[in-house]
Amino acid sequence: MVGVNAMVDGDMVFDRAVEVLGTAERATEWMGCKESLLGAKPGELVETGDGAARVLHCLRRIELGQPV
Repeated sequence: MVGVNAMVDGDMVFDRAVEVLGTAERATEWMGCKESLLGAKPGELVETGDGAARVLHCLRRIELGQPV
């Protein structure tokens, strides 16, 4: 897992979304929808390091079956 202060790019986050959600199509749809836990679209949040870390955290919760 990437440290919070490390640079994370949108492509890396998208690849992680594909791993968690199963397909590129599902990942694309999820990245464009407002996620309740995040309060914004994941695709917009990945433009900053802090936002990308929040999106990765949300994906981890999804992967573990925890509420998001």
